[in-house]
Amino acid sequence: MDAVVELEPQTVFSLAGLVYLLLALGAGMHVVLNKQNEGAAFSWLGVIVLSPLLGALLYWLFGINRIRRRARAGRPDGAYRLPPHRDAELDVDRLLPDALLDEFAPRWRQLMRLGAAIHPEAYTSGNALELLQNGDEAYPRMLAAIDGARETVRLSSYIFSNDVIGQRFVDALARASERGVEVRVLIDGVGISYGLGWIRVDRALRRRGVNTVRFLSTFSTSGTRFLNLRNHRKILLVDGTLAFVGGLNIRDHNLLALGGRHATRDVHFAVRGPVLAQIDRTFRDDWRFAAKERLAAAPVPAPVPAEEGCVDARVLLDGPDEDYAKLQMTMVAVINAARQRIGIVTPYFLPDRSVLNALQLAALRGVRIDVVVPAINNLPFVGWAMQANDWKLLDYGIRLHESPSPFDHSKLFLVDDLWCLIGSSNWDARSLELNFEINLECYDVAFNACVSRLIAARLRGARQVTGDVRPSLPIRLRNNFFRLFSPYL
Repeated sequence: MDAVVELEPQTVFSLAGLVYLLLALGAGMHVVLNKQNEGAAFSWLGVIVLSPLLGALLYWLFGINRIRRRARAGRPDGAYRLPPHRDAELDVDRLLPDALLDEFAPRWRQLMRLGAAIHPEAYTSGNALELLQNGDEAYPRMLAAIDGARETVRLSSYIFSNDVIGQRFVDALARASERGVEVRVLIDGVGISYGLGWIRVDRALRRRGVNTVRFLSTFSTSGTRFLNLRNHRKILLVDGTLAFVGGLNIRDHNLLALGGRHATRDVHFAVRGPVLAQIDRTFRDDWRFAAKERLAAAPVPAPVPAEEGCVDARVLLDGPDEDYAKLQMTMVAVINAARQRIGIVTPYFLPDRSVLNALQLAALRGVRIDVVVPAINNLPFVGWAMQANDWKLLDYGIRLHESPSPFDHSKLFLVDDLWCLIGSSNWDARSLELNFEINLECYDVAFNACVSRLIAARLRGARQVTGDVRPSLPIRLRNNFFRLFSPYL
């Protein structure tokens, strides 16, 4: 009979202490070497030291917020080196055709050059963008595009619920796959859990023969470490000739005709033109990372006829990988370029200090700034944190407006009469630092006027916050307590 080795309690405690010390030292070294924000670094060091074992585990799960996706995927080209402005091989002029630059005033040309240095994606001419409001307008167009697909359907969504509208998308995707179309569906590993029901939509898709994967599945061996990093992009690309991007998830809440307590307003955009090649590459990169499958690139579409659209646009990505902070730097640059007005519609407005300071300075130099947020947030603690920052806007002359129900999930950013940004990004740390996002940076007077009309409609229906009534002490304490968690909300 084998002898059983019994360890003295003192030995057990010594081994546990050694394990704790090694974990704490490893996590602490990672914090010191990688955390660029001094406040966040000291906070994590405190958690690691004061919470034996638990602190290191929490840091492993939530504190490591950067990955190198393209390096892991073996991307051969160097188009995404970080930071781009230090890349001696970057040819900014290649990204800015002379014919395109000649269209704009000097300050816009300067902004485009800066934008190309921040994020080396080429500006493309001859694109058409159509604004679609809510799922009532967008979903029928998206379903019709899937039903008309002949070669490829590439769909990426943060939330894809297995509800009534979700099942209609499942049916359309399954029909496309059955008639020989190459269908690929990418769903975020956390977003897929939104909503009720035991059967997740990826299972329903696989049962119908549709190729689908989860992006960083929460409990996988490879994804658990990065459960704080989510793919927030919304992309539908059909045959490489028509795309839909914006803030719209796939769920019944976005159908206002259904009504209900969770009804959600949103905007989406139908896109045609050469910029689709950049949208396609974004999906293919995400798919290769999640599914380990390399998809063939769709042909670059020709510019649309001038009478159908003349938007100069490019994809502007953001994420905790090689695209880290590119959107944030672009936002600061554009705010600094503003001369007359800035219009912002967003469900979550918790920008970091650099973006907020740029807005404050713009307001001080006479730029009219209107920020539209929901009066009642779908995430109460985020709404409370936002209210704690009201004075940082009002004291500088920034106009804050609260839109009534239904909850407005729209994301619009407009500057003067020429530039706007559409896509999936919110104005909070999660979008600017943690999530993988896709946006389109657009230059066009006519398209800007279209977006401006939508923002004006939002303003007409909203209530302007004046700050005349000071909240009670308990309300201020609540709001400022949740403000402390702004980087993590």
